[in-house]
Amino acid sequence: MDTQTLLSRREVLKGLGAMGALSFVGLMGGCEELIEIIENRPVRRDISKLSPTDPIIQTYQAAVNAMKALPSTDQRNWSRQAQIHYDHCPHGNWYFLPWHRAYLLAFEQICRKLTGNSDFALPYWNWTANPSVPSVFWGDGNPLYDQNRWVTPTSVADPSFVGPTVVDSILNESNFFLFASAKVTGQRDFGNYGPLEDTPHNYIHSWIGGFDMGSYWSPRDPVFWAHHNMIECCWIEWNIERHHANTNDPQWMDFQFNGDFCDPNGSPIDVSVVETLLYPLLSYRFEPCKPNVGAGPMSKHLSHKEAKALVKFVKHGAKVRLDFVKRYVLQASLEVTPGRPASGTIKLDPKHFHDALISESNRRLLLTLGGVELPDKADYFIRVFVDKADASAETPLDDPHYAGSFAFFFDESAHHHGSEPATSKPGYIVDVGEALRRLNRAGSLPATDQVSVQLIPVPFPNREAKPNRFSVQSLELGIVKVTK
Repeated sequence: MDTQTLLSRREVLKGLGAMGALSFVGLMGGCEELIEIIENRPVRRDISKLSPTDPIIQTYQAAVNAMKALPSTDQRNWSRQAQIHYDHCPHGNWYFLPWHRAYLLAFEQICRKLTGNSDFALPYWNWTANPSVPSVFWGDGNPLYDQNRWVTPTSVADPSFVGPTVVDSILNESNFFLFASAKVTGQRDFGNYGPLEDTPHNYIHSWIGGFDMGSYWSPRDPVFWAHHNMIECCWIEWNIERHHANTNDPQWMDFQFNGDFCDPNGSPIDVSVVETLLYPLLSYRFEPCKPNVGAGPMSKHLSHKEAKALVKFVKHGAKVRLDFVKRYVLQASLEVTPGRPASGTIKLDPKHFHDALISESNRRLLLTLGGVELPDKADYFIRVFVDKADASAETPLDDPHYAGSFAFFFDESAHHHGSEPATSKPGYIVDVGEALRRLNRAGSLPATDQVSVQLIPVPFPNREAKPNRFSVQSLELGIVKVTK
């Protein structure tokens, strides 16, 4: 092998990682040194396990101070880094995961450059194992503290959004479109939110709340980076550890984020989605963490053959589809406000519905809420029940009629400010199949020619939910055949 083309670990990690990823693909012909690069990449650690004097925490604090001290004309300035998110971040679509992956790595490498600590790896907050904002993010005078948060050090995140059971269920979803979010054309177009985004991601943003984490200026709160690093850990766990394939759709793979990010010197860079797919193999890995997320992606020794196969799997993805066998639509729109649940009934074809109920292996029952008019503020979240006319915010989650929950994270001002304004309204998908099958087995479904759906607004604890409305233009139950 030509030693002029062999990238050392330091060279691989010098930029955003795109060149390293592309070169790695071309060099996977038989070089054991590249296996060493994989095995020795920096480790992103669980921030809840780190003391305030740990070098990772001290470097993070120093980096925040250094960014805040930079002139506002420098793209690495703390507020300018947040503005990248405000102006360009995709949410509610399939670019959400790769865009934020590139954003995190660019930020991590800026931290290294400004502090001189070339071994720094961005820590993550495992809200599944530790559902309170970690102690290192609190305390007056602490660079990692943001006084705009609505939660307190003793606040605990709702396990129905971040608990081991719900997170493990999300990670066991094999279909990319039902794990991530829906296909769209533009970077900031809305599609249907996937469960990783509308459940733990959105909930943590709106639960912490405030002027920073509750808006698209959220990177001004240092907890943002640890939160999104956990989302990144979930994607790696899903894709690499549990071996679920990303889509190979060229519209996703070849999509380019042009000039959204900057390198460690503050110069703009372009990144394509396909380049981001190999970042976890070259630039970082996560330490083992439990429960559920994850086993420490890529923690075992890999032979050359295994590494080559993994690169191929990650880089090429698979043909992923959602084939709708039947769609049943409630024509009337629904409107929900705090204290006023909404209910709608969807008429069904008894035979197709019955067949889907007893066919648990290859049929899914997906409830889609389309054309959503979001509330002015995310003061509450939504719980979904089926055939539970008396459901309320007090109905326990172990009720057999409970189907799932989702939360809001949206910034109207951002979507009308940036160069790529939203051109559509968001949607949400809830898999109601498990609840319907549970009721069917118990003989609790009153009929097989209709299903009623209840949308229950639930205020966040210790927070007044003002009467701002959430409306749904269409409510659809789809019988879906899932591929991959």
